[in-house]
Amino acid sequence: MSRARLRDIPAVADAGRRLAGAAGGSALLCYGLVHLLVWPGAPTGTPGERYGWDGQTQLLGWLPLWAVWTVSGVLLAAAVLGHAVGGAGLAGLPVARRYRLAATGTGAAGSLALFAVAWPGLAPTPTEFSAGPIVSGVLLASVVATAWARRHPPPAGARQPDRSHPAGAKTRSRAGV
Repeated sequence: MSRARLRDIPAVADAGRRLAGAAGGSALLCYGLVHLLVWPGAPTGTPGERYGWDGQTQLLGWLPLWAVWTVSGVLLAAAVLGHAVGGAGLAGLPVARRYRLAATGTGAAGSLALFAVAWPGLAPTPTEFSAGPIVSGVLLASVVATAWARRHPPPAGARQPDRSHPAGAKTRSRAGV
């Protein structure tokens, strides 16, 4: 006698997928909005101290200051909007669902480039922002891996996993009976 697992009930599986999409989309949206700490900044809780970027850069130091601020503004917009559209698509917004992978990739690449431009000038210390490039790198690697897997699906004759038995359960053979 076989027992139905909770994940095998279509309504429960669909609700779980929707809830996971909403949670992931919300996290991606929040991560995009966190980039606003770089510019225009936010108070740290210590009087006279703010999170933000003071305009110093080593990567684009050869450009005039107005060009550095323009480039960083474009990168900030790409990071925030890319993560926002990717999060909305992951949460299930119909228009954004089609572009969620490209938008998330754009947001992650913009975020990495923004951190590369702004790194030495981040206040109060650049190390307080060190999780940002790590998260953006993981997101970009995930987008690239997903795009590669979609472009190169497994062969049609590839063996699909047997889901009729619970994971870790041993199958009995008739030979030992």
